[in-house]
Amino acid sequence: MRKTTQAFHFFFFVFIFLFQPARSQDGAKTEAEPHPVATLVESIHDFGRVNETEGLATHVFQVKNTGTAPLIIKQVQSSCGCTKPQWTSRPIEPGQAGEVEITFDPRNRPGPFRKNIMIYTNDLERRLRVTIMGDVIPKPDNLQRALQDTIGPVLTEQKAFLFYAVRPGATLTQEMWIQNFSEEDVTLSVEDVPDYLTIETPGLLKSGQAERFKVTLNGAGFDKRGRLLSRFTWKTVSASGVTVSQVIPVTMNLVDDFTTQTAEEKANAPAIRFSSTVLKYGKLKKPGFLGLGNKRVSREIIITNTGKSELTLHNISCDHAHVRTEVSRKTLQPEETATLTVVLTPKNITGTFVTDVYIICNDPRGPVREIRVIAEK
Repeated sequence: MRKTTQAFHFFFFVFIFLFQPARSQDGAKTEAEPHPVATLVESIHDFGRVNETEGLATHVFQVKNTGTAPLIIKQVQSSCGCTKPQWTSRPIEPGQAGEVEITFDPRNRPGPFRKNIMIYTNDLERRLRVTIMGDVIPKPDNLQRALQDTIGPVLTEQKAFLFYAVRPGATLTQEMWIQNFSEEDVTLSVEDVPDYLTIETPGLLKSGQAERFKVTLNGAGFDKRGRLLSRFTWKTVSASGVTVSQVIPVTMNLVDDFTTQTAEEKANAPAIRFSSTVLKYGKLKKPGFLGLGNKRVSREIIITNTGKSELTLHNISCDHAHVRTEVSRKTLQPEETATLTVVLTPKNITGTFVTDVYIICNDPRGPVREIRVIAEK
C-alpha cells in the first residue's frame, strides 16, 4: 500500500510539472507575443467612367492595424504599369490606419479595366489585395482600338457585361462604345430584357457612326446573395434587310452591404483564406472506346475562416458546364475549415481550358473570390 501511495505522488508531481503554465525566467507567466494585423477598410473601388482626356484617376485605400504591435507596409505591387502605388512608410500603431494611394493612368487604355494590387506588410499571416475597376471613355482617335468585337455590321468593345459586386438596392451602369462599320445604316434594338435591366441604345446607327450603348442594373429586387447569370438579345437590321441577332450575357455577383459596418464590426468580421487559388489538372485524356482515360477529375482546396465571427459561403459556382463544385460546409466558425472539391469533366474540352470558380461570402475585405481552373486536352 505504501509503495502504491508513493507511486501516485510521483506521477502526480510529474503531471503538475509538465502541464503548469509557462513562465519566464523571473517567474511571470508568458503571454502571447504582440503582433500586427493588417485589415482593409475596403478592397474594391469602381471609378466608373473615366475620360481618357481628363488625366489620372486616384483612390486611397485605408489599411488598419487591428493587432497589438506596429504594422509596416513593406511593398505594394501592381499588375500593370498603368497603375502607380504610394503608401504610408511610417509604422502604423495598433488601432490606427495607414494609406495606400493608387493612381491609374487611362491614356491609351480605352475600354473596361480591372487591376489588382498586392499589399505586403509585416503581418505574415495574411496578404492583402485591392482591386480598381472602371471604364475608360476613349478619345476619338483611339476609338477604333477600343472596339475589339464584332456583332454583325457593328463593332463593339465587348460581348458581355459583368457587374462584379452588387449590393442590395444598388443601381449600377456600364457603358461601351459601338460603331457601325458597314456602308449601310443599321437599326439596333434589344429583346428579352429582364425586368431588373434597362438598356439604352441609339436605335439608328448611320454608316460609320459611333455611339454609346448603356446597360443599367437595378438591384432593388434581389434578396439573395450569390452569382446570377442573365442575358438579353441584341438585334440589328441593315437598310437592305439583313438581320443579325446575338445573345449578350449579363453576370452579376450579389454581395452583402458592408457600407454601414462600423470599424469595430469590420475588425471582428470573418476572413476567408484558401490553401490555393489555382487548380491545375494537367494533361487530360479523353475516354476511349473501352472507357479508358479521365471521365472526371477532381481537386480539393481547404477553406479556412481566419476571422473573428462566422463565415458564410453564400454561393460557390462556375459558369462552365464542364465544372462542378462541392463544399463540405457553408458556415464556418473562427478557425474552422471546409473542403471545396472542384470536379472537371474532360468531355468536349479541347486545347487549353481555363475558367474560374467564384465564391461569394460575407468577408467584407473581399466578398467575391476566384479560384483559377487550368487543364489541357
